[in-house]
Amino acid sequence: MKLPYIGILLLLVFGCCWITSDAAPKSQRASSSCGYASCTPSKPGVINVHVVPHTHDDVGWLKTVDQYYYGSKTGYQRAGVQYIIDSVIKELVKDPARRFIYVEMAFFSQWWQEQTEEKKAVVKQLVEEGRLEFINGGWCMNDEAGTHYNDIIDQMTWGMRFLNDTFGECGRPRIGWQIDPFGHSREQASIFASMGFDGVFFGRIDWVDRSQRKANKEMEMIWHTSNSPGEQSSIFTGIFYEHYSAPNGFCFDVVCRDEPFIDNPKSADYNVVKKVNDLVAHIKAKALSYATSNIMLTMGDDFNYMSADMNFKNMDKMIRYTNELGNGVNLFYSTPSCYVKAINDEAGSRPWPTKTDDFFPYSNDPHAYWTGYFTSRPAYKGTVRKANTFLQSCKQLHSLAGADSSADGQHLIDSLRRSMGEAQHHDAVAGTEKEHVSQDYRLRLHDSVVDCQQDVSNSFSKMLPIGSQPLPQQEFCLHLNVSQCAITESSSRFTVTAYNPRSHEVTTYVRLPVTNGFYTVLDPDGSEMIIQLVPLVALQSIDAERPKSTATHELLFQAAKIPPLGHKTFYIIKTSTGRGQHSAIREKQQSTTVRRAKTGEKIAISNGKLLVNFDANGLIESIIVDGETVMMSQNLMWYAAMNEGNSNSIFDDRPSGAYIFRPNGTDATPIAMQATLIVQTGALVSEVHQKFSDWASQVVRVYKGQSDVEIEWTVGPIPVGDGIGKEIVSRVTTQIPSGGRFYTDSNGRQTLLRRRNFRPTWTLNVSEPVAGNYYPINSHIYVTDDEGNADTVVALVNDRSQGGTSLQDGQIELMVHRRLLYDDHFGVGEPLNEPGDGPGLVVRGTHYLLVNPSLAGIHPISLIRPLAQQMFMRPWLSFSSTSLSFTNWKNNFNMQKSGLRAPLPDNVHMLTLEPWRDGTHLLRLEHVYDIGEHSTLSEPVTLILDDLLADYTITSAVETTLGGNQWASEVSRLPWTTADDHQQPLKVSTKFQPVGKTSVTLLPMEIRTFIIQMTPND
Repeated sequence: MKLPYIGILLLLVFGCCWITSDAAPKSQRASSSCGYASCTPSKPGVINVHVVPHTHDDVGWLKTVDQYYYGSKTGYQRAGVQYIIDSVIKELVKDPARRFIYVEMAFFSQWWQEQTEEKKAVVKQLVEEGRLEFINGGWCMNDEAGTHYNDIIDQMTWGMRFLNDTFGECGRPRIGWQIDPFGHSREQASIFASMGFDGVFFGRIDWVDRSQRKANKEMEMIWHTSNSPGEQSSIFTGIFYEHYSAPNGFCFDVVCRDEPFIDNPKSADYNVVKKVNDLVAHIKAKALSYATSNIMLTMGDDFNYMSADMNFKNMDKMIRYTNELGNGVNLFYSTPSCYVKAINDEAGSRPWPTKTDDFFPYSNDPHAYWTGYFTSRPAYKGTVRKANTFLQSCKQLHSLAGADSSADGQHLIDSLRRSMGEAQHHDAVAGTEKEHVSQDYRLRLHDSVVDCQQDVSNSFSKMLPIGSQPLPQQEFCLHLNVSQCAITESSSRFTVTAYNPRSHEVTTYVRLPVTNGFYTVLDPDGSEMIIQLVPLVALQSIDAERPKSTATHELLFQAAKIPPLGHKTFYIIKTSTGRGQHSAIREKQQSTTVRRAKTGEKIAISNGKLLVNFDANGLIESIIVDGETVMMSQNLMWYAAMNEGNSNSIFDDRPSGAYIFRPNGTDATPIAMQATLIVQTGALVSEVHQKFSDWASQVVRVYKGQSDVEIEWTVGPIPVGDGIGKEIVSRVTTQIPSGGRFYTDSNGRQTLLRRRNFRPTWTLNVSEPVAGNYYPINSHIYVTDDEGNADTVVALVNDRSQGGTSLQDGQIELMVHRRLLYDDHFGVGEPLNEPGDGPGLVVRGTHYLLVNPSLAGIHPISLIRPLAQQMFMRPWLSFSSTSLSFTNWKNNFNMQKSGLRAPLPDNVHMLTLEPWRDGTHLLRLEHVYDIGEHSTLSEPVTLILDDLLADYTITSAVETTLGGNQWASEVSRLPWTTADDHQQPLKVSTKFQPVGKTSVTLLPMEIRTFIIQMTPND
């Protein structure tokens, strides 16, 4: 159904506004036979073979997005998506029995815009008859390792919104189709379940796991994707017998070489009987691994169906002759949705096996662990994470400013929505694309960020002025990570506005590149702030990245209590000398003591809460928290990558590459056993600059009032002149007896227990002891000393997707960079050797190191989650040069304002606030704690929506599924039975309130989605 717009009757049910089921477009409902109603019924007593024609269209990989769509650059790959869709539509029209599924809305939406109204009407009829079905429905088929859950939800929502706007209910996907990502996460499956999907299918699982599942008929299961019981968090999961391609000998595509059906009995090449016998043998062998009489036959592959007449003509013959000549099989065109419905109908109350962990890491042979891509292209991974913060800020501000929410009014936001959708593709943020494709991804994302910057400026121009002056154009500095910003370096009077996209007050430290001098920073009240001027430490690799910068220092101040979904503006003046009544104090406060540590000198830095000790070699040796000492070491190290040419078999000679991590050895080597140190101390921050080599350095910082240690690492260009590829890790080693256990996040949300050299559901034969223990880390990794009653925790919180592990008790490591000299032979066709600006890529990133030696019954994750939220959603800065005095600025512009009436509870985050359509907005609220993580914050929490926003009253709130494309009241998922009796009826958690108050109760780890209407307050 299409979601109705303003003016539809709203009913207040259990405290929430609901739209009646009659509100869906009646013309579509009356005439369509899509969904399960369009399915061909199975036959009893035979093997029912669901023939599923499909194409897998990568949104960038060997070619760029546009090159794939238009079919150019055939030297890289013969693939043109526009021709695929054109050709398929022609063939579907010819025969009502034919079916086809399509997945990637980034391509289909572009194709749709180019069609005539007549062609669109034909396609709509195919969709309404169930002959063309959309599966998955996201902007792309996203990666599951390097993606953050916020990005996954956004890209899925954007694709499904296109489908809903274009095709209504018949365009709604019911099945997840993650056939190509390289491993599968529990959070991804949880997202699909929350979107109302009835199943998910994929092909890539560990080769040993697959073998055992085949033998045990456990290729299909119910995946419990959350610690919260209930059907809402479980999903039927199917694994392909081999790959997502057609069976050997039955690829009828123009790019294939298999023989077609030659059905002239007089022909010397007549092959019908042989092909039928071969296919039936395959079907019967395959059926032995599945639990019902239904199996799926995927008929397609990467960019198939450019000449769909070849495919369908031969599939027609395959179905016809096999049904005539085959014994005990029944072939028919179908879709994944119809397959799921068929096995659900047949299974009845049959109990299905279950799974509660995930499918990482993925390996397809003993030496090919796909764990390198967890870190591949680290600079792009970091850019994608920052762009998400800006996208959320851009959307929130657009809604809060009361800006135009029509399609035309959102075009600047749409630009970033599309580019971020592309970035989640399993060959984009994964880092497994060709170098020229990576450059195109970065360019597209950069251009879209610039578009959204203009939208933010437009929103601020509506929100901030309170006087007669128009707001100066806001400027943005995208190179603050290398201490470069033209406006702060060249202006003697400017403002910086920090926008906080989180739902709580945020206190953070702001660092701005400036030239030497005296500075005054005034907060919105006009109070002069404590500041610190920190000299920039020369670093050859970074200096080359900032050739236009004149900055000599960083101006540091604490931006305290930035309001939730709000901004705070700071007014900054530079003078050549200190002046005024308090100039002596100001000069003292600005100073930073700088010294170079002597060789063999032990030093320490402290902020009053914790103290970091460095040994005589310049390495961290201990951290003291609340008087208790935790002995540890931390260093940057490197694994030597396995090279090619050591044997005659690629099976044994598999090198490290874009996908694969395979070290030549079982341990990493320190980049240096000693580091040279520069120590800088001041009123707000004390920091130690560690230089390990010309290409590897760190800054260890402790900020005043903070309970964690910030480690800013800079790595590159990685030297490979010795012919050895290198994979760089940051390793923390402690004496914590962790018992082989460590904990990692799932797409930045749930936390999963890992055990070294162990898999929960199958027996692991350790062939790669390092790579086989690596997992994707999007938010945090930690170890504790006791599983049930932890006393000490050491954690790393990261700012982008990275691979991580614990190879020894008490030890954790994160891979930060990799540069390789060989292709790993999984399709990309080139080594992962990023040039950067010439000599090789330089990457800078941040880890928060959390140490707590006295948990005293506190769950470790309750300390980690606030840090992870802080890292994930940092305030976004914009700047204005001005000639106005502080008083004039304050009289003309609102310098501090919250978008919320009050901060949300500590366990609630407003995941989404964005303009939707025709005056409506999309709102998501999430509970950020899981069951048992905190004595109080893990409890359900209830909010009153009416009281949520500061300047608006929410006059209606209609709950939808997570994707925003189906009313929650209309969700009816297929029921399944499991041996553990885990399932419960699907429930929507609401709490009754008197009419006029709309309450929302969030259970642990629950996300609830609403389409809302907002009325400005008088």
